[in-house]
Amino acid sequence: MKIAIVTGAGGFIGGALSKELLNSGYKVYGADIKTECLEPLCRFDKFVPVAVDLSTENLSDKISEKADVMFYLSWGGSLGGKDLYDVELQTNNIKIAAKVCRDASIICKKFIFVSSSYEHMKSRDTKDFPINIYGIAKRAAGDICAQISSKSGIEYVKAVLTNTYGIGDRSKKAVNTIINAMQNGLPLKLVEGNNPNDWVYIDDTVKGLIHVAEQGEAYREYYIGHKIISTFKDKILKMGEAICHERQFTFGEMPENTYIDYTELTEKIPAEFECLSDFKESIMKTANWLKSEYPAKFSGGGV
Repeated sequence: MKIAIVTGAGGFIGGALSKELLNSGYKVYGADIKTECLEPLCRFDKFVPVAVDLSTENLSDKISEKADVMFYLSWGGSLGGKDLYDVELQTNNIKIAAKVCRDASIICKKFIFVSSSYEHMKSRDTKDFPINIYGIAKRAAGDICAQISSKSGIEYVKAVLTNTYGIGDRSKKAVNTIINAMQNGLPLKLVEGNNPNDWVYIDDTVKGLIHVAEQGEAYREYYIGHKIISTFKDKILKMGEAICHERQFTFGEMPENTYIDYTELTEKIPAEFECLSDFKESIMKTANWLKSEYPAKFSGGGV
């Protein structure tokens, strides 16, 4: 029986990944600082909840057997707003990632560092790369963990994710905010939307992570996303067809000062992996779930 450790297992992606691993026959140690977030996974016989504060505690003190793989998804702060530029927060995230990676050599054979496409975010005006502290911190943490892994004798693989959406995501990230606005007729200010913008359904994200864990080569970077990426505008129009087909959209009311350069990323999609979820179908699944979870409107915004 294969064994996996998932840090951040109480989160949206970590929880979905843990569930998929369990359904695939893995024994899963799910680690999170918030133990109540792990409760939905405790119905699985092969799930072991691990309450841990990774900033002060070691996983090796709480897990007594060696796992085949550890997925490192833990990361403090939110993916948006001032947290993206909080130097102290992101520097601390780097330190915690390095600490966990050093400890990982005791309890796992392969370390999967889960990064973000924000590493590849650029500014339309200055072409700076990257332009936010979050992206810089993710890249730095990944490089440091690769070096630590090489010295400690465990395999290291980097998996880059982009905008993951779907059932289970209770945040107010762009996809959820747009769906809510469309469902409830709320104002929605949009950017021009002509840049490529990849959105990946949660099912494809977790299957991609497992594919990388089982078949990825050591010290390689892989992108879990689509080979062909449509524009933000195209996605909004398709969402409108699925949710509110009579609504007209105005693009360009919000400035679009940043964009993610997917040029290098699409060249790093794992061999024999493909995102299979139908966009409209997955959007409707997400929309129906959000409506059942949040029958009342939540505030709209610009994207």
